[in-house]
Amino acid sequence: MKKTIKNILQYFLAIVLSLAIALLLRLFVVDFYSIPSDSMSPAIEPGDFILVDKLSFGARMYEDFDFLKNGTEPKTWRVKGFSPIRHGDVLVFNFPYAKDWNKIRIHLSRFYVKRCIGLPGDTLCIRGAFYEINGKRGYGNLQEQEAIARFKGEYPQGIFHTIPFDPRIAWNIQNMGPLYIPRKGDKIHLDSMAYRLYRKMVEYESGLKLREQDGKIYAGDSLTEYYTFQTNWYFMGGDKMWNSQDSRYIGLIPEEFLIGKAILVLSSKDKDTGEYRWNRFFTRIRREQNNL
Repeated sequence: MKKTIKNILQYFLAIVLSLAIALLLRLFVVDFYSIPSDSMSPAIEPGDFILVDKLSFGARMYEDFDFLKNGTEPKTWRVKGFSPIRHGDVLVFNFPYAKDWNKIRIHLSRFYVKRCIGLPGDTLCIRGAFYEINGKRGYGNLQEQEAIARFKGEYPQGIFHTIPFDPRIAWNIQNMGPLYIPRKGDKIHLDSMAYRLYRKMVEYESGLKLREQDGKIYAGDSLTEYYTFQTNWYFMGGDKMWNSQDSRYIGLIPEEFLIGKAILVLSSKDKDTGEYRWNRFFTRIRREQNNL
């Protein structure tokens, strides 16, 4: 009887230990996601099951779980990583609108995977449908950009115009920017243009409501001429640019929304036929953007 109880306890402890190790691995090292859309095709296809590295630039952790009870914005911190985010990295992040498209707020149950086009401190433009970072081309899926550049027809509804969706600026997928991507500690002058470009970002960081009156910017009731950013921001783009809800439409992504780097397709199943695509198993997700 004692031997039976001892064996049961050993099995129980082994199961608990295995679960604890698996939880720690998913918290600090890796995670897994199934891909539903083709916005990152051909690098990642619908039906791919991908491995996400959390370790390289540091796993995101919550300070507490009060937000689960009271619905507030979760406070996070990041474990120190060993590799910075670079142009071309494919990243998984939380969607930046939970309920209201006019307010940036983390959507904890909705995840996107896109390629990092612009880093904090970059100036991004789209010129003739091609991404330019700090005046240089060669970012993102060049074949898709060439296709958009050649296109002379009528764009589908909701495709052509981009952030900030302001007719006075009139940016679109052919010509957009220049857009400076803020980094932590950057101080900007809050004029009318900055208000249109960064209002939601400043409101997200500061918790204050901005408004423009007679060409001046007010935060709450206070006249505000300058603002210093508290976090790093990123411009994320889909490889299949005709069918990607990315930073051209949803805006820049704050660093605390980033989850990890997509590095490997573990398995893949055709969503229409249900058949496995064996040629995609254990396929490395390339950072080299123009060799997709």
